[in-house]
Amino acid sequence: MKSARPFAPVVTRVTLILLLTLGTLVPIALSLVERERPAAHRALELEYLPKGEYLRVAVLGYRQIAADLIWLKAVYQFGERKQTRAGYRWAYHAVDVLTDLDPKFSMAYYAAGTILGVWSGQVKESIAILEKGMRHNPDMWQLPFVIGYDYYYELCDPTKAAQYFRQASLLPGAPDYLPKLAARMTVEGGDPGAALEFLARMTEQTKDERMREALVQRIKEVVSERDIRFLEEGVRRYRAQHGKSPAKLEDLVTGEIINEVPRSPFGEPYVFEDSTGRVSDPGLRERLQVHRHVDCQTVKQSPPVQGPGLIPPPAGKS
Repeated sequence: MKSARPFAPVVTRVTLILLLTLGTLVPIALSLVERERPAAHRALELEYLPKGEYLRVAVLGYRQIAADLIWLKAVYQFGERKQTRAGYRWAYHAVDVLTDLDPKFSMAYYAAGTILGVWSGQVKESIAILEKGMRHNPDMWQLPFVIGYDYYYELCDPTKAAQYFRQASLLPGAPDYLPKLAARMTVEGGDPGAALEFLARMTEQTKDERMREALVQRIKEVVSERDIRFLEEGVRRYRAQHGKSPAKLEDLVTGEIINEVPRSPFGEPYVFEDSTGRVSDPGLRERLQVHRHVDCQTVKQSPPVQGPGLIPPPAGKS
């Protein structure tokens, strides 16, 4: 009688192949299903997701598999083009739960923290998930870097932002520019130039196209705010030198106040109201929002405006 032992490795190999195949096909199948489901249904499902401490017991030894499946659902929730604030909060809840199951899931921390901070304005949740990630992945420099973004651009706290940039700069693989950027944030917190440098650096680090689009929009907003401040400073000097308000922005050039009138990054000319001396950008929905991001509480102490060129006033004049 022949021995049955040689058959065992064959069964083992077949079983392994089947498991690997299923492991590949199941996420693909779930992805297709999730894509067809209404966003409201996906959000409702995340709303009732148990806390991680309870789910750890329920999934037994399959924590990483459960975390991957929850992450798949969170990704579709984050990726919804017309997502609501509540939808983003439930996606945050999902990432909080799945990182309880798999605390080393570094991409989940980074992606969720960035989306919550840059896209949705959920800054508190962004910082919370990123700080959680830092506790479990202390060598990942991208996590404190994004927290620095939240503090600098969203919460208007350049000093706090610089602390996180310095922390990121000490971690393995951090870009060489981070220490200098942290120093500049501390000294020039109210300067749009510092904001532009930071946003440009963050755009360099971003691989996701939608995230890059959001950051490019931020850059345009900061450029617009810088130009508006530059032109309003020019109007103030024109009034001081000529005793009257300019009729149009081009008068600042003919009156030898500035070298040229900049054009808005949104493609339309800046608008000047001679009665108030205020300059606006038709392509910018709300200047106050940008003003909050760029200047925050430092607007009165902001450094000299930089633009296409303010011509120095004659001696004895301001």
